[in-house]
Amino acid sequence: MQKLLSVAAILMATSAFADGNSSIKITEPTMFKAFENARAAGGYLVISNTAAEDDLLLDVKIEGHMAMIHESREEDGIMRMLHVDAISIPAEGVVEFVPGGFHVMVMGLKPGDLPFGETVEATLVFEIAGEVPVMFTVEPRKMDHKNQNMTN
Repeated sequence: MQKLLSVAAILMATSAFADGNSSIKITEPTMFKAFENARAAGGYLVISNTAAEDDLLLDVKIEGHMAMIHESREEDGIMRMLHVDAISIPAEGVVEFVPGGFHVMVMGLKPGDLPFGETVEATLVFEIAGEVPVMFTVEPRKMDHKNQNMTN
């Protein structure tokens, strides 16, 4: 009986974060930290827009943390991380948040914040679709020692 109640609780929690009526679909939400007590983390995901019109991602909110939309971009041979006010999500299109590109930047973390394995509830705010909840899983970022690049 207890097992059945646990499964029911999980299904209810999952359905609260999967709005079947939204034209915005979120997949692969993962948040990476370079090490356990890192002061920042990067969130990556895939946003699909099934609507017949473009939408704009305007903001990201994570309760208790400062979060912003950023883009990593090379300018004059130097990689820079820049705040982005909005990202257009094309009609019937996809935008990927990947290392070296768009990402959710979570800053000002204190030791113990967002431990590995934790899930982080966030809200993406769109111009048309409104607020869309997403659950990130916090994982360690792995170093590719051969190329000296971060992976994941």
